[in-house]
Amino acid sequence: MRRFFEGARAARNLGERALLGTGKLEGTAVDAAVGAAAGAALALGAGAAPVAAGAQAVTMPAPAALVLDPQLVDAGAKLPLNKVYLAPMEGVCDPPMRQVITRYGQYDECFSEFIRVTAEPCPHKTLLREVPELEHDGKTDSGCLCRVQLLGDHPQALALTAQRAVELGARSIDLNFGCPSRFVHHGGSLLLKEPELIHEITARVREALDPAIFLSVKFRLGVLSATELSTVVAALAVPGVNEFIIHARTRKDLYKAEGLNWPAITTVLDDTEAGCCRGIAVVANGDITDLASSCQCRAVTLCSRQMVGRAAFGTPNLPQVIRGQEPAMALASVLDVAWEFGCELQKYGCPEKSVLDRLKQFLGYANKYRFKEVLSPFFYTFCRCQTLVEAQQLLSSKKLELSA
Repeated sequence: MRRFFEGARAARNLGERALLGTGKLEGTAVDAAVGAAAGAALALGAGAAPVAAGAQAVTMPAPAALVLDPQLVDAGAKLPLNKVYLAPMEGVCDPPMRQVITRYGQYDECFSEFIRVTAEPCPHKTLLREVPELEHDGKTDSGCLCRVQLLGDHPQALALTAQRAVELGARSIDLNFGCPSRFVHHGGSLLLKEPELIHEITARVREALDPAIFLSVKFRLGVLSATELSTVVAALAVPGVNEFIIHARTRKDLYKAEGLNWPAITTVLDDTEAGCCRGIAVVANGDITDLASSCQCRAVTLCSRQMVGRAAFGTPNLPQVIRGQEPAMALASVLDVAWEFGCELQKYGCPEKSVLDRLKQFLGYANKYRFKEVLSPFFYTFCRCQTLVEAQQLLSSKKLELSA
């Protein structure tokens, strides 16, 4: 239950001001993400940006904040999208949320929130509490595999914890070197400035696991600059690592729109002159929110695997949308999913106040990433409701209004 209450506290602290983007946020990754500017522009970094025209990479200048380019979107639509993952959003994507979101989004895999590993390996009961999917063949009730994400700075403790997760049923493990929170002491993306340590952690975990267990590493472009990326990748390119998940921002950038730098990912791919991934598959992560941004990301990064995050709450069927299989879910259906999430939280025993806070969090992201024009007035009202009965009535009234 600790995770659920932490998520509720994060949502409550955000409040109306934060979720509507009217205040400054700092601290946890969740707070930083909600406080970042939404906007339609996709910041792709400065300098020369390799992009794709059809299947061939070309070079064009990239301004600091590049809006969607129809030519790039068209080019990316012709490129494959082989895998779509749901990101391990701390304070957001807990077990109840994973259950609900994976019912509607056909993800290839979802991820647990990071499990903090200190000098001692996590006990089995902690792993089961944080990832209850382990008691169900490692899957959510819709059959989506859940990858266990670990964060820490003790190589042996991380290796032993990974082994315990596998003993409990985990089929895949992810190492977190991407969290930018200043409250994560000597962990997450802060470790990117210590290539020897992240190499040792990755190698120790890989050695501890059966080769059949899938191992991925999630990280950022660097601590201060994307010029650090090649050093980071070289340190993490341990034989047996199956996947790199690269959030296209530095730690310093947090979740700022202007910090997004998709072209940097391309610089380390194996088919480039400076490539250093050693055959490890690469997943692009960062500001993939709809079909157009997914296509443009494919064109710029040449990655056929993508990870999506908070935009999934405004578009619960986001994987199908960015694959071009379905239109984005209508607002009335999104409101149904939000209430279903509230019911799921109640099944987990969350108190009414926590459920209300998490519903406000869910609708806050839906408002921010997709429905701001039509949802904002309703959201202001919803943030003031005090009971679940009132919340349900407000949701029902909004649905009736939408159907009129």
